Amino acid sequence: MKNTYSRRTFISESSLFLGSIAIAGLPVTRILESRQGTNKSKLVPTLTGDIANDKLGTTLMHEHILWFGGPRLEDPGYMPIPDDLQSESVDFAVSLLNDAARAGVDTVVDLTPFRPLELYKRIAERTSVKIVASTGFYRRAKIPKWMADMEDEKQMEELMLKELTEGIGGTKIKAGIIKVAGEGASLTDWEKKVFRAAARVQKATGCPIATHTGGPFEQFDLLVKTGADPKRIFLSHVDVGRKGKPGELITIAREGGYLEADTFGQEFYTPWNELISFLRSFCDAGLANKIFISIDSNWHWENGKKIFEGAGPPNFDSNAGRRTFAYMMTDAVPSLLKSGFSKTEIHTFLVDNPHTFFSD
Repeated sequence: MKNTYSRRTFISESSLFLGSIAIAGLPVTRILESRQGTNKSKLVPTLTGDIANDKLGTTLMHEHILWFGGPRLEDPGYMPIPDDLQSESVDFAVSLLNDAARAGVDTVVDLTPFRPLELYKRIAERTSVKIVASTGFYRRAKIPKWMADMEDEKQMEELMLKELTEGIGGTKIKAGIIKVAGEGASLTDWEKKVFRAAARVQKATGCPIATHTGGPFEQFDLLVKTGADPKRIFLSHVDVGRKGKPGELITIAREGGYLEADTFGQEFYTPWNELISFLRSFCDAGLANKIFISIDSNWHWENGKKIFEGAGPPNFDSNAGRRTFAYMMTDAVPSLLKSGFSKTEIHTFLVDNPHTFFSD
């Protein structure tokens, strides 16, 4: 999730949209049919068991099954789902995932490192979509107090290591990726602790890291200098505010880092022509193999209503609720094809790159 630098802020209620679309006479789901990968097979933990990285299929690398933050930065950061809404939350999350499965999505990487695992388990058991859980720390203002109060860098490292190698919350369900985040353009002292701890855990385990940007160059440099493998890092939301120009992000990609864009259908963050220009720049530079595309879909409860991000002030996006996991296949992919991207390039973004990222 994102702001001008770090988090999408404004959200509101809307309804689910799902449709079937054909491009050049072929269903969108067939555009991304799996082909045999070339990477050495590696097992990736999911909520329902390990899966080989070359069996992940069409993968959304930055999503949220459930979300708990308030609708505005000034609101309390962590808002657990009320007890009387938990069953409905599970049912709704399952419906969104099953819609995505029918549209052609195989795997979702959940980048909420503070999740109620009991609800996630119930959700995962009712969908064919594989869910990769994360460990780590989101923005300090938006996480549970016990996480925000953690000051010891070694303790941070031990928490992440345990959730990756032993299991989350006393279970045997392991996280498959580390999530770290910056609050603004520059990292705070607390955030630097988180990033250094994550880098050491990445070096020790080989588990990849996703960042919530923030300042991408500072984040990438700190992770790499602390020992993280550049090829195991991806920086999120990097298309926002760039006017369609990749700038020095090209350097990060050439050094091995991955870059993720997810503002499809959100003109108030990145106008479509700028998003196309941004993605095309990497393809033209021979760096399509360093790009992820996702939706960063998220909703939460507000006054007893399901609220999707983007529909509230100042954006008032009446289509916010259409941006579910399925939106990638029903809207974003067809629009990319119409804008000149090839099926091969889209397959690279959604299938090949996630497989490579999770490989040895």
